[in-house]
Amino acid sequence: MIGELWWNRLVNSVRFLDDIQIAVMNEKSVVLFFDDEIPWQDIMIETIEQRLADQNDDRKLRVLNVSGVPDSNEIGSYLLEEFCRKEEKNVYWPTTHGNEMRFLAQSRDTNLNKQDVCLTGIRPEHAAKWIASISEYMENCDPTKEHGVFLLMIEGAPAVGTKQLTAFRYTDYVTDYDCMMLCLTMVSDLSCGRAEKMYLCEVASNIAHNHIEHAALLAAENLDLLRDPVGVTERVYQENDIKVTNLQNVVRAAVWEAQIKLVFPKLENFRVEIIRKYASKLQQYLPIRSSNNDTVDQAADLEIGQLFYICKENSGSRITDYAEFEMLKKMRNARNILAHWDILSYEQLKDIDMI
Repeated sequence: MIGELWWNRLVNSVRFLDDIQIAVMNEKSVVLFFDDEIPWQDIMIETIEQRLADQNDDRKLRVLNVSGVPDSNEIGSYLLEEFCRKEEKNVYWPTTHGNEMRFLAQSRDTNLNKQDVCLTGIRPEHAAKWIASISEYMENCDPTKEHGVFLLMIEGAPAVGTKQLTAFRYTDYVTDYDCMMLCLTMVSDLSCGRAEKMYLCEVASNIAHNHIEHAALLAAENLDLLRDPVGVTERVYQENDIKVTNLQNVVRAAVWEAQIKLVFPKLENFRVEIIRKYASKLQQYLPIRSSNNDTVDQAADLEIGQLFYICKENSGSRITDYAEFEMLKKMRNARNILAHWDILSYEQLKDIDMI
């Protein structure tokens, strides 16, 4: 599965889990901050669970979805209900033991002491209260005795750490580069050239705005995405219930950006090579005036359109051979299409040897 690839093989996502594992193994509770939804969350949790079990099979990872806790003021009573037997809960008295988190931390008769607990579904507006509650629990734990260790997974809330919780921010590890690396790993076995693979991954990442799961869905369509980017993206997003406003415009802008990166450097290489081969011939037809009415008197300063104009107007002199002139015409056309915010078709890219 792609999620297993992401959490087990991609360097920076693996490094993220490495640091979490080290902290938890040292009995430190952690808070994990994600700007957006967590990619392949179930697989991430399963991977953490397996890593911890491999190191210490005496402790178990328990996963609690706390999205159903309606009021952040009920965090203590919720955890008391989850981790204390009825007899122990009956012992608790606020005026004697303080609040619930302090009671949990000091109790030796709770199964929490032998568990690592992953808390998911924390609402952004409740994040600060959850962090404060778990921090209070950790502050009141006896460091010489076994106690519970928490992993708080928080989406869409400001990253705020405390002395008692080790904070890990996902974006400190994973960047847009990692999205590209995942896509490149997925398409590595495709029967096409390196440039086409790079272009495919650029298109998938751009359309998805580097959303890891969305980019992976698009990259999995392989070359079909390049042949019909709008149609394929619409189908994939509909099948996966992904909503994007003005999707067609988003796709075309993403493809255009990818084509600029792909085409313009190669256009420049082609321009430079034509000038290198035919500089002495081209110099005979200079100076000329540019569209800005500037004087161009050196062959090295000629742009693609100017090269085409000189070669066409002086076709009888055969400045280039026929194949080079035809390619020059296609390159000029490609440059004009992109310069006017339009995109090249897959066939056009193939025709000018871009992929």
